[in-house]
Amino acid sequence: MSDGAIMRRPFGPVNYLLLSGSTSFRCRIFSAAAVLILISFTTSIHNTSKYFDQLISFSYVPQEVTQRSHHPLDADTRHDNEEEDVKVCHGIKSLLDISGWPDIVFFEDHPDFAKTVDHDPNREENVLARATVAEFNRIRNSVLTTTLLDEGINVGSLYAAQSFAQRFLARGNDSRPLSIAVTGNSFTIGSNCGENTIQQGCAWPDRLAQRWKELVGGSFGSTPTNSDIEWRMLQANAQASNNVMHRLPSLIEEYHSNNKTMDVLLLNNGISDLHRGAIWFEAVVRVVLEHFPQIVIISLVDGIPEFVGNGDEYAQGFLGSYINNCIAKMSRLLRDSDQKIYSALRQQYPESSLLWPQVDKLMYANGTTLTEEYSGVRPGGLPIYWANYTPRVEKTRIAYYPTNHPPWTTHQYVADSVLYTILRVLTTGMRCNVSMTQREVAAKPPLPVTTVADKAEVEKCFACLKSKDQLDARVLKVVANGTNNSDELSVSKSPVVVTCGDWKWVTDERKRSGWQSDQAGSLIRFRLKVSEVPTFSLTYMTSHASFGSFLVSFQPISKTNSSQPLMGCNDVAKFENQTHLPSMRIEGRRAQFSLWDTFIFSGKLDSNDYSANELMKKTVLDKMGESKDIENIDMYVLNSNYYGHEKRVKIQTVTSC
Repeated sequence: MSDGAIMRRPFGPVNYLLLSGSTSFRCRIFSAAAVLILISFTTSIHNTSKYFDQLISFSYVPQEVTQRSHHPLDADTRHDNEEEDVKVCHGIKSLLDISGWPDIVFFEDHPDFAKTVDHDPNREENVLARATVAEFNRIRNSVLTTTLLDEGINVGSLYAAQSFAQRFLARGNDSRPLSIAVTGNSFTIGSNCGENTIQQGCAWPDRLAQRWKELVGGSFGSTPTNSDIEWRMLQANAQASNNVMHRLPSLIEEYHSNNKTMDVLLLNNGISDLHRGAIWFEAVVRVVLEHFPQIVIISLVDGIPEFVGNGDEYAQGFLGSYINNCIAKMSRLLRDSDQKIYSALRQQYPESSLLWPQVDKLMYANGTTLTEEYSGVRPGGLPIYWANYTPRVEKTRIAYYPTNHPPWTTHQYVADSVLYTILRVLTTGMRCNVSMTQREVAAKPPLPVTTVADKAEVEKCFACLKSKDQLDARVLKVVANGTNNSDELSVSKSPVVVTCGDWKWVTDERKRSGWQSDQAGSLIRFRLKVSEVPTFSLTYMTSHASFGSFLVSFQPISKTNSSQPLMGCNDVAKFENQTHLPSMRIEGRRAQFSLWDTFIFSGKLDSNDYSANELMKKTVLDKMGESKDIENIDMYVLNSNYYGHEKRVKIQTVTSC
């Protein structure tokens, strides 16, 4: 594929799902190139929407597509040691009994915890924390049972499961470890997660790595180490599937250039995708399946209250329909099942959430709820807890939205569920319940081109396999000051230049790096190399807190005019006059949350935004038609005073494809 080409994605159907459906949902078995698993954690759900049935209908092919010939990966990794297989199967089966998993140890009581000289292990917050840990250990086997988890797993074809099993069996003799990558957002990085106020590494991916170390590493390795797993923690605050899409090209290039493959991808961007549009999620899955056809994809569907609302809401988006179907069965068992194990839980903990907090409130120890949302810890010196949630967990971190950012106990449930699911994939791939003489190797299924969402809309969610140019604030921290003439050489060579106002590179404690402006009328220029049919993407922060809109315009730069003066403060007024300077306004304000968003300016003029097509035609395509020596495009972003007040604008990434 040439530089700047857009990756088009045949969508591989699902062949391994962890999902839940309503009582009327009929199980169907899937066959596909990858394992896609949907995990959800809620305690209530309404009827399913019909949108997920569309996914089922296009994905469905007969389950038993097997062949006697070798697996595509078998030439290097085929493992036919029956004695070893039996031993491993026995070990995995014993691990599937999660009631035998060790209790959680308060992290300061762990032998590896490094105590400081002035450390007080029995301070008040630790007394509360140890009580919470003890209560969690007492009830966890009643809440997250193998029965509950098994009810939510539908096993499909064997191709990806067998690929993963082969890699697992060969890991000791292979030149590289298994590779597990994690993407996610503020929940995934552990906002509000902490057994006390000083704990680091509290989020579910860290807890998953620890569980793997003590359970899988301890069972199948000489020492309980993580040496057989290469963990790629790619989660970031406010990250949605659109951000994941823009990270995939470099990730794919890294794996392929080193002759490696990604074995497992854990997608946990549901909370952000709910507010950003879920078509990007489908597009991400397409890209991953195209480049890693043997991969195990685990998509975690979070248990926030928005995902357990009216079923009609989920018909509006791809991700919503996923959530509605995949969480229904597990949550209905906890909420409605007449089975004694669940009815007894409801009687013992009435009006209480057990897996994921469902009440977006915090409360004091006496049960009084806080009347206003509180991001901090211990208002007035008093501990606060998640309301109507068991066990009682103190809030130990500074973060808003207690249901989007649940306590550490929820993270532990998520980690244990993911590990259990991976073990189920291994038992399926190894055919642990089938004798050696009857085992067959699954054929690689075809990849249908049918999409769930509108195909044209999915195609717009593109990723450049090799971008023509990209300026990423997480990598490029410099910005030249073009507001004075003190360093003209630096300005002429710099890809990022402030030409008016207060633009600067910033980051914060959540590593939300970007080029930021708080002053209306501030102008910044990004210079990008241009392709024959240019397409540009702009990733920017949207938030309810002090953020506003901005204007975007483009200016082609040819070989002959490469030294022309940059637009500056004297040109700001032109942005409001489409005759003098065509531009487009992009809104950076949203009702709640702080999330990255991405806007695409397509050189094919196929955007569903008329203004974007007009801007590309007038400022880029028409100019390129008039001049054949255009090498670069200058993208200008103006912090515009649209609301009559000073507003913030923050740009993370600009890309030319």
